[in-house]
Amino acid sequence: MENIENTASEKSRNILVVYYSRTGATRKAAEYITKKLGADMEEIIDMKKRSGIFGFIIGGRDALMRKETKINEIKKDPSKHDLIIVGSPLWAGNMAPAIRTYLNKYKTDIKSVAFFATSGSSNQEKIFEEAKNLLDKEPISLMGICTKELKDDSVFDAKIASFTENI
Repeated sequence: MENIENTASEKSRNILVVYYSRTGATRKAAEYITKKLGADMEEIIDMKKRSGIFGFIIGGRDALMRKETKINEIKKDPSKHDLIIVGSPLWAGNMAPAIRTYLNKYKTDIKSVAFFATSGSSNQEKIFEEAKNLLDKEPISLMGICTKELKDDSVFDAKIASFTENI
């Protein structure tokens, strides 16, 4: 993987990476982006049990129905950051309920936004359009990354570099 050390100019920006990850794929991307940009990071925890096959099925159903869920209390106030980078897995073609809840709850506190999504496929446009409409803000950068790309360091590095150069 490329050297992900951040520069002084990147470090001076006040950026928060928020993400939800059921399997760890979105967490991997969030950690990498956080380190590259010298950002703060916050994991959004869904208080509803989403583990195992039943958690997977119920999570997909809830995402498809665009339901919200109860999330943990956040530690990092989004209003104190200039940019919020939001990461969500793609479930049944939609954002995870925990991210939907976060965006609805804190949308007035988000000054500027960028989105990334992880999925088994490469069809993330729908989630980006929905998040943009939910916040009524044009994102400064978008990145969709599928599972196989997370496992290929050169592809992963290139995607992250392209995503972060707009930030």
